[in-house]
Amino acid sequence: MKKQHFVISLCVIAVGISAFIFVGCGLLNTSSTSVPSPGLFYNSTSSAMPDFEPASASASGIRAMIETNPWESGYILYSVYFTLREYVASRDEGVVDRANLYKLLLDVDTVYSGLSSEAQTITEQTVTPPFSQLSSVVCDKAYNDEANQRAIALKSSSTETQAIQTWIWTDAANKAEYGIASLNYNRLTNDITIEMTYSVDYDTSDTDTTYNMRCQVEGNTEQNSFQFKYIIDTAKIVAKGISEGEGNYMLFKYARASDEAKYLVVPAGTNESFFINVNNWPINIITDPASLPATVADYKDWVTSEAFFTADNLVTDISTLNSGNSKEGTIYLNYN
Repeated sequence: MKKQHFVISLCVIAVGISAFIFVGCGLLNTSSTSVPSPGLFYNSTSSAMPDFEPASASASGIRAMIETNPWESGYILYSVYFTLREYVASRDEGVVDRANLYKLLLDVDTVYSGLSSEAQTITEQTVTPPFSQLSSVVCDKAYNDEANQRAIALKSSSTETQAIQTWIWTDAANKAEYGIASLNYNRLTNDITIEMTYSVDYDTSDTDTTYNMRCQVEGNTEQNSFQFKYIIDTAKIVAKGISEGEGNYMLFKYARASDEAKYLVVPAGTNESFFINVNNWPINIITDPASLPATVADYKDWVTSEAFFTADNLVTDISTLNSGNSKEGTIYLNYN
């Protein structure tokens, strides 16, 4: 069941090491132990997208199913669930890492909250993200905070907020985690668009990264409609649908590495138990798109034809950032 989230001011992100699931959890350089709170981009995304509530391991029948058939990160269907698992910081901090979209969106809101008020007025211009595959944004304010390894360029009004944000988290001498996001939220149309990359490097002696993520979200907060593309390491997902409301459905296409794509019709408002059941009795997993039911006819063409992200869509080498400008090899923004 989708939770109600409220836009409130952000606390800095908690210091503590999250469990390793797909990628390690980096931390803001701070001594604060405050718990992060949802903000604009977390809340608007969770209104459009599904956020699958975790099932209690002690719930009737769930514990036995997990013990009989393991339910963990090595399973592609677990990856599908986990990327959109509901994240509540007070419950999940130190348990869920940044392979989860909502955990990562807390980073986005943390950077926005911390830097938007510090951004300085610039001549209105188009700013390109350090990773050029993400969308450029027209901005009238910007700030490179090199002391704290963060940057922002934005334009915000009562009707629309658009921004590019970048950041580096570190919690060890030879480790760094790089985030880049291109963001747009239109308060008149209720449309939200988010594009992000996230890369973890466990050996900063070179520029190659170890684990990499890329995602793209388009949705509408009033209609609870969305399109979603995601890749984390070798797990790939494409999805579209309506995330709330009885009688509504979502269609997921997913695969790992070069495996054949599979399809799953997911009822709106479902939780982790649904995915555990399918994992144990995979009779509802579809391999032939022609067999997809009429309930997802509105989403079928887009999901079946939309290509997965691949390794070419990831930041796998930091030296490729800001290629051709004065900020080359860094996460900082190039603007006049």
